Amino acid sequence: MTLPPNDLPSVASTAYAGLTEEQQIAFSSYYTRNKRSTGLMLILAIFLPVQLFFLGRSGLGILFLLTGGGFGVWYVIEWFLTPKRVRDYNARIASDALSLIGAGKLKGKPARVVEEEE
Repeated sequence: MTLPPNDLPSVASTAYAGLTEEQQIAFSSYYTRNKRSTGLMLILAIFLPVQLFFLGRSGLGILFLLTGGGFGVWYVIEWFLTPKRVRDYNARIASDALSLIGAGKLKGKPARVVEEEE
């Protein structure tokens, strides 16, 4: 059995346990490639407020930039909203991975074992 990613949303943890090993590998690979880091998104929110674009919220990101971060108020509030936005984004990614596995569109390849010749 493959261990789930550390920051896996609780809803996905339950579903992860019911997957085959090949499906767990595929899920872990997809989730790890597409998830976002809370720390990195917070750094972006503070120094270069473009985190909304990375979290799939382009319309909100454009509005944020056009209003100058809500005249500075939204800019500060966004520091506190970003961790929840990242958790929601990662939960969506986990859900997408589970849907793709259920549809048979996401396949995992187990690590290749090299056999020694005698």
